[in-house]
Amino acid sequence: MTKNTRGALRLAAALTACTAALAGCGGDGYNLTKPPFSDSPACSTLTGELPAGLGGYDLDESVVTGAAAWGDDGDIILYCGMPEPEAGAECTDEGGVDWVAQKPADDRTAKMFSTHGRDPSVQVRLRNESIDASAVLSALAPAVKGIEAGEPCGGAES
Repeated sequence: MTKNTRGALRLAAALTACTAALAGCGGDGYNLTKPPFSDSPACSTLTGELPAGLGGYDLDESVVTGAAAWGDDGDIILYCGMPEPEAGAECTDEGGVDWVAQKPADDRTAKMFSTHGRDPSVQVRLRNESIDASAVLSALAPAVKGIEAGEPCGGAES
């Protein structure tokens, strides 16, 4: 093998390795958008208290105010500063926080939940059906509890 052939093979191998690394990081990707009420002090506090790991995924660094994502493909996305969910939806308590199940916002969201009775509201989107929603919402509860709670789900019916 000549010197030029070996150099070309090394370059090809390096390009292949770089392409594979980028493909692994990019995947389908995700875009975070700034929630409408994310400038609230409560959202600033909440985003500073989020867990580094959630549902088996690592927290990605975000420069979007009031938003966070775990996993390379945005497997779990949190938005603080969303409008309050509509009343009447299925509500559950996870970790001392009332969550309302919502219709997914898009075809990339498998499950979606928003806090009930908190202003600003926190929304969590789970991309995969296999993610344990109860475990994720419970793990987020300590950070979410910093936002003052209003009337619990069901009000006086509880």
